[in-house]
Order: sequence, then C-alpha cells, then structure tokens
Amino acid sequence: MRGRTFVGLLLVILGVGFLLDRLEIIQFITLIEVYWPVILILIGVSQLFSRGYSLITGVALILIGAFFTLGNLNLIPGGTEKFFWPALLIVIGLFIAFGKTIDRIPENSDDVLNHFVIFSGLKDKSISKNFKGGDIAAIFGGIELDLRDAHLAEEGALLNLTVAFGGIEVRVPNQWKVIVRGTPIFGGWDNKTSAPTDAPEDRPVLNVKCLAMFGGIDINN
Repeated sequence: MRGRTFVGLLLVILGVGFLLDRLEIIQFITLIEVYWPVILILIGVSQLFSRGYSLITGVALILIGAFFTLGNLNLIPGGTEKFFWPALLIVIGLFIAFGKTIDRIPENSDDVLNHFVIFSGLKDKSISKNFKGGDIAAIFGGIELDLRDAHLAEEGALLNLTVAFGGIEVRVPNQWKVIVRGTPIFGGWDNKTSAPTDAPEDRPVLNVKCLAMFGGIDINN
C-alpha cells in the first residue's frame, strides 16, 4: 500500500469511528482503549514481510502489542508486567548479539522504488541507470535516499514522498533538475538542490510530489 493511501485511509477510519461514537452507534473510544495495541502487532507483522525490514523492530512491536492486548483483556496474571520488560530487553539483546543482521538495501538497481517504514528507519542508495521514481513513505520513522549514482530516465521521473511524524532526506546529483510540489499539513519540505549554470534546460526532470504531515522532507545535492 502506498504511504499516501495508508495515511489517508487511517484518517478516514478514525474520523468515521469518532463520528459513529458521537452518534452513539458504536463505542469507538472504548474499542480504541482496549484494542489499540493490535495496531502495534499489525505494524510488527508488516515489518517482517516488508522489503528491507527490521527484524528486531518487527518482533519487538509484536511482543509489546500482544502484551498490552492480553493485559487489556485481563488474560494475563497480575504482576506480569514487572517481568515483561526485562524479558523483552533480553530478547532484543540476543537478537542484536547473535541474530543475523538484515541491512537496508545498501545498493538498489531498481528503476522504480517502493519503500514504506513505520516506527523504524531505512537507508537506500539507488544505482539505477533508468530511474523512473517511485513511492517513499515514512510514518513515525525516517528514510535516507541517495540518488547521486542514479541516472534519470529520458522522460524524467516522478517520486512520491509521504512523511507523517518523521522525516525523509533525498540526495540527488548536481546536474538534475528537481521540481517539488505537494501538500504541507503542520509540516513542510525544503528543496536545496542547485544545478551548474551551464546545465541544459531540456535535461530530464525529477518531479517530486510531497505530503508532509507533522514531519519534514529535505532534498539536496
């Protein structure tokens, strides 16, 4: 799912839920109070099955979500919380010390990029010879995208950037022409790119479409 679509659907679901609660059709606030940890479980599962995922983040979110869900449903004995957090630290420590590390795609030759991170970070370096753009989204997380070794497609490229409560940094070659448009919602973006004075005007263009909500997007050389 594209990051922009995810953010939009999440806001729609929350809006509809609160509206139905005000109309006394459902007790949406009560449902959130009890089942909000399920969101952590779903995010953790998505981390495990996403490209360039964080194994530690995924497992930790699943365990934390499961713990709070069972606690809200009164399905775990009282006093368990004093053992849960030390046990979680032990599990994370074992993953770090002995687990196989899966890094964030150090070099990427794909012509179209699709990255979506939640509660985590990602670093990607594109070496595409025919870069066409893609969809990049960071929700409560950050992404660093290095395009300095990539080559734009002759027809140009379209890069959709979505950030909510996080940040995205994109680095492009000096000779690229970059046009940025989008929608800021309590956030913003900054296009710091500059091209040589002798760069041809008819060179391919990287069009960037931004949605920045309580976050920032930085595009530079």
